Amino acid sequence: LNEMQGVQEVRQTIQRPVTDTPENKIDLTAYKKLFLRVADHYSKGTFVIDERNRAIVYSLFLYFLKQPGSLDIQKGLWLAGPVGTGKSTLMYIFSRFMQTLQRGFRVYVCSRITTEYAMHGDLSRYLDNAGWSSLGPVDMCFDEFGREPIPAKYFGNELNVMQHIFHIRYSYWQQYGLKTYVTTNLYPNDVERKYGDYIRDRRGEMFNLIELNGESRR
Repeated sequence: LNEMQGVQEVRQTIQRPVTDTPENKIDLTAYKKLFLRVADHYSKGTFVIDERNRAIVYSLFLYFLKQPGSLDIQKGLWLAGPVGTGKSTLMYIFSRFMQTLQRGFRVYVCSRITTEYAMHGDLSRYLDNAGWSSLGPVDMCFDEFGREPIPAKYFGNELNVMQHIFHIRYSYWQQYGLKTYVTTNLYPNDVERKYGDYIRDRRGEMFNLIELNGESRR
């Protein structure tokens, strides 16, 4: 409770909202303090910024605050790397961080999405958001891309679920600038093998490609 009170106190010091368009440079001091509070609370004190991830964490920090940096804020994020390098943890932390700024996004595990499709045959939450929200399509993160069963079956109809979702969200990105974030262990050749050259070829167009390497943090 004390940690979340600290988060609220820091949030109250931030006057300028994060919007959908690039802002002029803002004072990042309060935002940094808020991020560290959120990260510590979410990870129960286990999240560490060190020489292995410092540059990536800071690049993502600037990206989500729409500040100039090494990442293109018009594109989504594709975080790739071996198991245990912190990809999912980073996205969950930034999800919580942006929620405190009322600009949050949700993280969905790909295997759960395919299970949901097999049970109900409905993917609208991940596409046009019909029936779930009046906001229309929203930014979201797909965690553990490539670990879901392919194909998924709904009453005998087979579908490569994540391939279908990416096809549709690519068109939304072209039309509306909709952001998609991905964490995956797949190499480019694996992406083509599982999802076809259409998805592989559009990674660089639709996403900032980020690699997290090194020993497992688990």
